[in-house]
Amino acid sequence: MSNYEAPARWVPATLTADQVREVNARNAIEVELIDEAIGRVLAAVAARGWDDDLDVVVTTDHGELQGDFGLLFKGPYHVDGLMRLPLVWRPAPSAGITPSVVDAPVGLVDLAPTFCSIAGLEAEPWMEGASLPVDAADATARGHERALTAWDSELLGVAVHLQTITRDGLVCTTYEPGTVHDGTEGELYDLAEDPLQRVNLWDDPARRAQRDDLVDDLRANLPPVRQPKLEVEAPV
Repeated sequence: MSNYEAPARWVPATLTADQVREVNARNAIEVELIDEAIGRVLAAVAARGWDDDLDVVVTTDHGELQGDFGLLFKGPYHVDGLMRLPLVWRPAPSAGITPSVVDAPVGLVDLAPTFCSIAGLEAEPWMEGASLPVDAADATARGHERALTAWDSELLGVAVHLQTITRDGLVCTTYEPGTVHDGTEGELYDLAEDPLQRVNLWDDPARRAQRDDLVDDLRANLPPVRQPKLEVEAPV
């Protein structure tokens, strides 16, 4: 299984090392162009006198496999290449926030509460996530102990349901029953020992207690499933 947007006749196994290098070179150029564009936007903001009182946030919706595991594009895989996203948040200088390194896991669902916090508003009850932390202590206070990721897709007769928790340097994914998985499979990676996520520890007896703890934590913190389901309005 690759993904739903790759060319129908494309076979990942036919990729050559040179082709992967070319893909990565083009991606690097695109990243450089985005960096330059952000610089131009910030310069324009400053030229208009808005600089001191404006927060700037730049991010994306998903990553790119770039040849990881012999694949390109994206798909139903909760791996770092797709989940570890670039995020630029430059708080308004008038906010007085000191630059800091925050290692706590965060997610795109944290953006809506962040925008409310910037505007001085309470987050709406239906919003998931918590406002982005400004330092390590703030991350603990806001509950950024874990980040949750879900893939729920029922498209063209194929049902894939993944649920993932990232916590304490570990990534644990459960595969719920569908047309591809029977509900018994999963993945567990220790990012400190295996940053490329090549060794699946899901069935490792020595990691069973750790795996079960993460799965319990995942299910305890997932938002409730929406019922009834929304009607499908487009294939993607």
